[in-house]
Amino acid sequence: MLSHRELEAEVDQNVVNRKHDEIERKNLLIANDNLIVDCLSKKVFYIATNSELTVSRFIEMHEAHTIVQTRCLKLKAELSKLRDKVQKDDHTELVKRFSNLKVNYLNLQLKYQNLKESFGNNPSPPARDTPDFDSVFVIKKMHASIQGKDNAIKKLRTQISQLKETHSEADRPLDFRTLDF
Repeated sequence: MLSHRELEAEVDQNVVNRKHDEIERKNLLIANDNLIVDCLSKKVFYIATNSELTVSRFIEMHEAHTIVQTRCLKLKAELSKLRDKVQKDDHTELVKRFSNLKVNYLNLQLKYQNLKESFGNNPSPPARDTPDFDSVFVIKKMHASIQGKDNAIKKLRTQISQLKETHSEADRPLDFRTLDF
């Protein structure tokens, strides 16, 4: 059996072991708290960094979008100016051509009228009731030429009226939201 001193020494040893275990437990709790704090601080840092990167990427995308939008508006304005210029140039050119054709048509009509009058004033000899062979071809050529000019003038008039319609449509304010690009 154990003596009293041995029992006291064993109790003292148990007290020392217990205090040592408590100290070790407290050290483990402190180490655990430090790990938790370290994890949380890293997580907060990661979230903040990720958020900052997301915000900077969003800002870059927004700036790029704004630049593209501005460029699109400039291109739309330039396109509109070019359309107006082309329509005005086409209209001016067609009016010039139409005027020239009209003058040519009127000149041909005058020539035709003069020829008609000259045939009326210079009756053919009584033996011949018909004009000479060459005159028939000249008159037919003139009739064909006049008919061709009439057709060309009619076509030009329809084109001018169509241009006037498209020009009046172009004068309406443009709604850029309805345009597809």
